[in-house]
Amino acid sequence: MKNSLLLVALLLGLSASSQTLNSPESVEYNDASGEWFISNRAAHTILRRSPSGTLSTFASGLTTGPHGMEIVGNRMFVCDGGTLREYNINTGANVQNVNLGASFLNGITHDNNGNLYITDFTAKNIYRFNMNTGAYNIFVGSLVKSPNGIIFDEDDDRLVFVNWGSSAPIMAIAMADSSLSTLTTTSLGNIDGIAMDCQGNFYVASWSPNRITMFDNSFTGAGTNMGYTGLSSPADIYFAQATDSLGVPNSGNNTVTFYSITSCLAPNAIEEQTPASMLYFFPSSDGQIRLEFSGFDQNKSVEIMDISGKQVFVQQTQSTSINTQLPEGIFIVRVNDGIRSVTKKIVNLR
Repeated sequence: MKNSLLLVALLLGLSASSQTLNSPESVEYNDASGEWFISNRAAHTILRRSPSGTLSTFASGLTTGPHGMEIVGNRMFVCDGGTLREYNINTGANVQNVNLGASFLNGITHDNNGNLYITDFTAKNIYRFNMNTGAYNIFVGSLVKSPNGIIFDEDDDRLVFVNWGSSAPIMAIAMADSSLSTLTTTSLGNIDGIAMDCQGNFYVASWSPNRITMFDNSFTGAGTNMGYTGLSSPADIYFAQATDSLGVPNSGNNTVTFYSITSCLAPNAIEEQTPASMLYFFPSSDGQIRLEFSGFDQNKSVEIMDISGKQVFVQQTQSTSINTQLPEGIFIVRVNDGIRSVTKKIVNLR
C-alpha cells in the first residue's frame, strides 16, 4: 500500500466571472505550456487559462459537449456527444472528428501504447480508440452502472473508473485481459471525476454529497473527505503533477477551483541542507512570497531560479526574511552564506 500524504488545501479563485464559465465540465493541464484547459459545456466551447490566469477561447462550435478532454503531446482529444474530436494544442485547429456510434462520450484517458479509453455514459460501454490508426472498438460493454470519469493506472496496469448513481462503485479493468473488478462500493452518489497523484492516491468528485474524497491505492476503507469548500456538482477533475495541484470544475456554480496537494514535488521539503540551517517559504494568493532564514550568518545571498534554470531573483541580505513577487510556477531557491547552503524547491500558485 502506498502512503497517503497529509494534504494541505489552498483554494485559489479563477480569474473569470460566472458569465465566462458556463457549466464547466472538465479541466486538463498542459505541462508544456503551463496552461489549464476548461470544457465550457453549456457554451459549447473550450477555454484556455494562461499561467497568469487569463482566459481565452481555444475552440468553439461544439455540439453537445464538450465533456471529457485528454492531452497527449500536442494533441487534444475531446468528447462531444457521440463524436471524438481532435485539436492541435498549439494552434487550436480541429484536426479530425470521428463518430464512434456512441450515445454520450464522457470520460477519457490514454495508455502508453497509443490508445484512448472513453466512457459511454448512456450506453454503459467503454471504447478503445487507437490514436495512430483510428481503429476503435468497445473494450468493455454492458456495464451495470453508467461509467463516468476514467484514468489509466500505469503502476498497476489497469483502468480505474467511477460510476453514476447511488452507492456508486469504483471499478477497475485489467489491461492484460480486460477483466472487470469492483475496487470499492462507496456511500457516495453520482461520482463524476477521478484523478491520481504521484503517490498513487486517487481523488474522486461526487455530487451527493458535494465532495472530493481521497482513496489510497488499495481502496481500503471509506476514503478521506478532503474538506474542500465551495464545491457545487464537481465534475471531471485533473491532477497536475508539474504544480502539485488538483483542478476542480464546479458545474453547479460556474467556477473552477484549484487545490494544492503535497505529492510530487513536496514543495516545502528541504532538498539540501546543512545542520541547523533552514529556509521557510510562505506564499500568498496574490503572488507575493516571504522567505525566512534560520541558522545562517548575517551576510548571505538569496537566488531564485525558474524550472529551466533561469535566474529570476538575486539579493544579498543581512535580514532574516525577504519578500518578493513571483509568477505562478515552480522555482528553486538557494541561500548561501559562504559556509552553509540550503536549496529548496517551491511551487507558487496564484
